[in-house]
Amino acid sequence: MSDVFGIADILVSHAVQAHGDEIAIIAYYGSYAKGMASPTSDLDIFYIPNCGKASSLCSQFIIDGRPYDFWPVSWELAEGIANATTTRPWAVAASLIADAKVLYQRSPADLERFQALQTCIAELTQPEGRPILVKQALVEFKQTLFQLGQIRLAVAAADVAGTRWASHKFIDSAVNALALVNQRYFAKGWEVHPAQIAALPQSIAGFVELARNILRPSSEESLLAAADQLAQEVREILLTAQSEIAKPLPASAVFKDSYFFVLEYKNKVLKACERENTLAAEFAAFRLQEELCQMLSKVERGSYGTDFNLLGEYTAAYEKAGFPDLLASASQGDLAELAQQVQRLDAQICAWFAGQAIDLNILASEEELRCFLNRRDPVIVAE
Repeated sequence: MSDVFGIADILVSHAVQAHGDEIAIIAYYGSYAKGMASPTSDLDIFYIPNCGKASSLCSQFIIDGRPYDFWPVSWELAEGIANATTTRPWAVAASLIADAKVLYQRSPADLERFQALQTCIAELTQPEGRPILVKQALVEFKQTLFQLGQIRLAVAAADVAGTRWASHKFIDSAVNALALVNQRYFAKGWEVHPAQIAALPQSIAGFVELARNILRPSSEESLLAAADQLAQEVREILLTAQSEIAKPLPASAVFKDSYFFVLEYKNKVLKACERENTLAAEFAAFRLQEELCQMLSKVERGSYGTDFNLLGEYTAAYEKAGFPDLLASASQGDLAELAQQVQRLDAQICAWFAGQAIDLNILASEEELRCFLNRRDPVIVAE
């Protein structure tokens, strides 16, 4: 059987001769880079082109029954992986950069740039990197819920293959959320080594059994129950992590320049009430109260409510402040009551802002506007 590194030498030699300065980095990753290769392992090898050039270099072939994929990874993609901002799952994508061994670099600067990406990943796995990866885990959970919805749609449509495929993607996303919140990545997917998920510091008890019940269910009901349980347990881990990285900010910082929003949506509510447009009034009321709940939560608990959260998970500070509940009257369609409540909220917010020394930025004239702007951003007059 041919030597994989002999094949790699041929690829590197051809790339350099055919494209010269268009290639910044050539590297390999996977089992050979980790020192875990078996006699049948293939060599995972990629190149980073300069400014998107050398696309013709990409090639896939088979020698001695072993597949090779020599593929391009742009600097943008490599940086997205290193910063955990790409759509590729961190759980496995991070290893592509972090564990890679460089076979060729165009210049010391290119090598330094690539090594900086490896350093970035290493730093994200340290305590200081936890807030970044926890926030990315919250984002990833949206995909988890999307795939859970896909499972339900496929089950309802009696699409067996679609159900199985959505189930795999659902577990992949849940695993990626767990990898992010644990600041870990894997050389192989969970399906190859499922025990690595159970070994995470923050993991799901009985993960392997849950995954088995999702992929090999005894009934549609058991599949949906197992999927719901996995999603809920992952969410509980993420909720805890979200609270652990929370950092309160003073009200003066969170609410700076925000009264315009209160006034804007108060007016939207009142106008909708005048027109007896129940839906528009309800939406504007929800939008106003939800925004205030978010900001008050940041002041008191250290975290804004996000799309990850249910509204009830970040309303406590709003309720504690004694602000009126617009949602109750809006939901009941009582427009007269809602109009009174939003006026009451406006008055209370103005008083609360005054108590927090937060300026409403209500200006009386163009001259006041000029003074306001110059106080914040003085104009430098040339001598």
